[in-house]
Amino acid sequence: MRTPEDPSMSDAGDLDDLMAHVARSSGLSPSQARRIVDDVLTYLAESPEDFVRRRHAALSRLGRRNDEIYARIADEVAGRRFPAPLYSLRQIRRIIYG
Repeated sequence: MRTPEDPSMSDAGDLDDLMAHVARSSGLSPSQARRIVDDVLTYLAESPEDFVRRRHAALSRLGRRNDEIYARIADEVAGRRFPAPLYSLRQIRRIIYG
């Protein structure tokens, strides 16, 4: 089980309590609840740079053009749960292509 960098959830007991709560409140088995919690923590731990690369690849597979992709990623990054700094379109291109 990965733990987030946030010290409020770094205690294994907190994670166990969270997984037990998810299992009780959703009717999932404990192993399913653990997998859900792990997936959510992994999602929230994604760096802004990894998010930009992942979204670029996903939108490229859908046939979107780069100018559309860059603008969309800039909007999406600003709305993240743990928002990254505002990236210019040039910065987005640099993250993707180096």
